[in-house]
Amino acid sequence: MLDRSPRERADWAPASLDRSGSSGRSPSASPDPSPIERAEPYLALLRRVAERILGSSELVDDVVQETLLALWDTREVPENLRGWLVRTVTHRSLHRRRSETRRRFWEARAAETWREHEGCCALCNPELDALNRALQRDLDVALRALSEDQRLIVALRAIGGMEYTEIASRLEVPVGTVRSRLNRARRALRERLEASL
Repeated sequence: MLDRSPRERADWAPASLDRSGSSGRSPSASPDPSPIERAEPYLALLRRVAERILGSSELVDDVVQETLLALWDTREVPENLRGWLVRTVTHRSLHRRRSETRRRFWEARAAETWREHEGCCALCNPELDALNRALQRDLDVALRALSEDQRLIVALRAIGGMEYTEIASRLEVPVGTVRSRLNRARRALRERLEASL
């Protein structure tokens, strides 16, 4: 057996050794423990590091297990096992925290989209999605058929959300002209959309 310091011997000692140093195994058994056996003394430390980063004990076991699997997959056990384990559990914990943050962001965004569409989406109701697309096409055709003045007024009012007085001052026309153009544009859109149905 190699000459090791007492600390290194403690790191290499298998879990089945008692205080006297006898393992109960035959002399032909391998004297070196597996990497996982060598990592056992550090499990509490790894859990504390992961829990401090994650703030949640639910994910700690997963991160520690991923770290032990990474150790198992290494060809050679790192020379500074404790440092390697702490560094690996730190990186995996930070990765898990970022992943959880992204997941929560996208779930919240999906829920917000769901609420905006009152529970309807293309995946939930393809028929409604097809009807909406057909209506959008018909509306685009109807808008293109309007005169440029009417299209501009509809865009400023419906899309821009501007008031009649704001539209009038922007186009430098009286408010009555804005009202009449908008009324004629709405009537033309309604007639074209009713004809397409």
